[in-house]
Amino acid sequence: MSAAVGFILLGVVFANIWQLGRHREALFSPTVILAMTLTVILISVYRGQTYTLYWIYPLLSLLPLILQLRPAMWLGVVCGGLLLPILLFSFDTNTAAVIGLSMTLTWLISAWLIYAVTAQSRRLRTMADTDPLTSAYNRRFFQLQTEQAFSQWQRNKRPASVLLIDVDFFKRVNDKFGHAVGDIVLKGLVELITGRVRKVDTVCRYGGEEFAVLLPETDAQGAVHVAEEIRALMEASHLVESDTVTISLGVCEVMDVKDTDHWVNLADGALYRAKKSGRNRVELATADDIPQEQPSLDKTVPQWR
Repeated sequence: MSAAVGFILLGVVFANIWQLGRHREALFSPTVILAMTLTVILISVYRGQTYTLYWIYPLLSLLPLILQLRPAMWLGVVCGGLLLPILLFSFDTNTAAVIGLSMTLTWLISAWLIYAVTAQSRRLRTMADTDPLTSAYNRRFFQLQTEQAFSQWQRNKRPASVLLIDVDFFKRVNDKFGHAVGDIVLKGLVELITGRVRKVDTVCRYGGEEFAVLLPETDAQGAVHVAEEIRALMEASHLVESDTVTISLGVCEVMDVKDTDHWVNLADGALYRAKKSGRNRVELATADDIPQEQPSLDKTVPQWR
């Protein structure tokens, strides 16, 4: 019976591989297959086929890989509780102790290794996606998010908006108070933005003193409202005690853009217009906004910044 069920499980695994190879959804999740396999092994052992007990070893190693750490621990404890009476009644005391200890060590070591690798991967991914000074996401991550939002607009017409934010006269802040104070202003601005936007929004350091915010499910009117609130918060923040630091913002909705570059460029054009119109203001992008040309390297910082 157990052999027949084992062949059925093997067939299910190959069917899953076949489905995934054809870019289709698997018949069963890895968790379901793992639970079915453990059940068959336990039934086989209870029926006297104790040699199938050793299949538990590779399955215990897979538990932390397939499941999250806490469910893997609970399932491991349940398996241990079910196997304990089998070991005590099927083997002598020394043999049962050796098998039980080896299974426990296999489970714990594999769980620790998976946890260590996962934690390290999470740290590396965070380092690759975030700005080390402000802890905001970086420009690369922002580009990936805008591409996804643009795809959502093309497929489902889900609205989204981009804010481009620039600190007014930031060079003067650095020259007057020093770069340490400039860093405090940048970090304080990110904290203000993060405290105002939702968890689903993406806050990025786009470059230098310029930041970008992606607002999913937000039309132009809603984005302008958020931008105005962020502008007011920054003006009232007094991040520099003896001076007021303000920001200018450009807003663009995804509705009328051709691609993600066009989307960001229109927001950049609106930001440029906000700078030219007096700073400390919000401007909504229009089809007539033409992004400013990038200055050559031999030119100084533009006066409008």
